[in-house]
Amino acid sequence: MIDNLNAKKEFIFSTILIFFLWLVFSAYDAFELTIEYLETHEEYELDEILLLFIISGLISTVFAIRRVIEANKVNKQLLQLNKNLEDRIKRAIKENEEQQALLVNQARSAAMGEMIGNIAHQWRQPLNAIGLVIQNIEVSYYMNELDDEFMDKSLKKANFLTNEMSQTIDDFRNFFKPNKTKQEFDIGKKVNESLFLLSGSFNQSNIEIVKEIKEEIKFEGFPNEFLHSILNILNNSKDAFEEKKIENRIINININKNEKSIIIEIRDNAGGIPEEILEKIFDPYFTTKAEGKGTGIGLYMSKNIIEKNMNGKLNVKSIDNQTIFTIELPFNNKR
Repeated sequence: MIDNLNAKKEFIFSTILIFFLWLVFSAYDAFELTIEYLETHEEYELDEILLLFIISGLISTVFAIRRVIEANKVNKQLLQLNKNLEDRIKRAIKENEEQQALLVNQARSAAMGEMIGNIAHQWRQPLNAIGLVIQNIEVSYYMNELDDEFMDKSLKKANFLTNEMSQTIDDFRNFFKPNKTKQEFDIGKKVNESLFLLSGSFNQSNIEIVKEIKEEIKFEGFPNEFLHSILNILNNSKDAFEEKKIENRIINININKNEKSIIIEIRDNAGGIPEEILEKIFDPYFTTKAEGKGTGIGLYMSKNIIEKNMNGKLNVKSIDNQTIFTIELPFNNKR
């Protein structure tokens, strides 16, 4: 309990002081000394002196009691305020947790939609090839050229293509597996994996990748979350190319390290980002895309993953019509 007015302390102190003064006055016979003083000074009366002490004592007692009552009243108000504040903090924490869960679910749904699109891009070429194999078998059949050798060759090619499609499913399925514990992984391999997952849509969008990736740079963290953050940044570049209708589309990716950090730089020539938008780019639900074409949570999630889950930093800057994302991860001597 908080005693803002210190009334109880003052009351206790006053009681102790009165008891102490009583002991001192008793030891020196203060009452008899007072009587002797009054006998030599007739202008003062004993009853007046006693009345003064009584009135002073009553006033002090009333004041002390009022102080204690007021302190109790203030303390009750403070306790109620503290309770209300605790309730408000609990509600705010719960709302924040619900908001974070909603953002994660939205990000997962958006990522799933993008991955389905990428699977379609990855499957288009082998499906076309399988279609050609079937057509060739049909043509050979009608031309009486369908022999065992041709059939065996066609089946091997079809099996190869279907196995390739099955491998694509496995690659994308691994992307959605949650990481519950930290794992050591190769930064360069994960970046290359993200490029593979996006290769179909990047090829269709005529995006050239120029990379300088040193593999065997190990880091201990959450590999799928890291992959997710890289995909968000790369998809942001792809959308910027499409939105601004850039013709010569290039994304440069560089991975280096120094004694303290692993540095991943992703640079695109999609026209840069205006200064007034640059500070908002990592805000949740902020997007410059047309309605229905962006959720505004991809880069927000990337920053959360890098900075909160991996103790790193994610920054962005715009120079000479280029946008540069820089990820800095604390180097943990995993080589």
